[in-house]
Amino acid sequence: MERYMLRADPYLFGGGEGLRKKIPFVPSPHDVVKKMLSIADPKPDELLIDLGSGDGRMVISAARDYGCRSLGVEIDDVLIDHSRRRIQRLGLKNAEIVKADLHQFDLSDADIVTLYLLPETLKVLKPRLLNLKRGARIVSHDYRIPGLEPDEVYIVRSEKTGRNHLIYLYEID
Repeated sequence: MERYMLRADPYLFGGGEGLRKKIPFVPSPHDVVKKMLSIADPKPDELLIDLGSGDGRMVISAARDYGCRSLGVEIDDVLIDHSRRRIQRLGLKNAEIVKADLHQFDLSDADIVTLYLLPETLKVLKPRLLNLKRGARIVSHDYRIPGLEPDEVYIVRSEKTGRNHLIYLYEID
């Protein structure tokens, strides 16, 4: 059974009242990560950035299985430490986790951006995602980017969870 942790999303404040909305840390099942990466199809000379990288499974899988440069952006110190230890233990030189504000992080070098974020956060990120370089791919788990039509939509039935997961692919023209 997956373990769920709640963490505050410091980027979503309600009308200046300083109230933090809680968002769940829910890891993408490994079979969904595998499908997301097969859809993105990262090449060894490409950079994949996972916004809200959680326990690092996307970053680690991309670096290990596709040989691409892989960078996770996360704010939770416990998750960052866990991810960094796994990367070090696996000896991955092309994977890194950074502690950073995903709303401020520079995405200009990204060839692929992977996401498992709530629609409110995706809506805020949308202008930055649309400014990715031509040919960049965005792969979002379960949530479509509000107001943006995906190029492709996949349904993946996870053996781990027993439920269908949606994967949205967006290609920047």
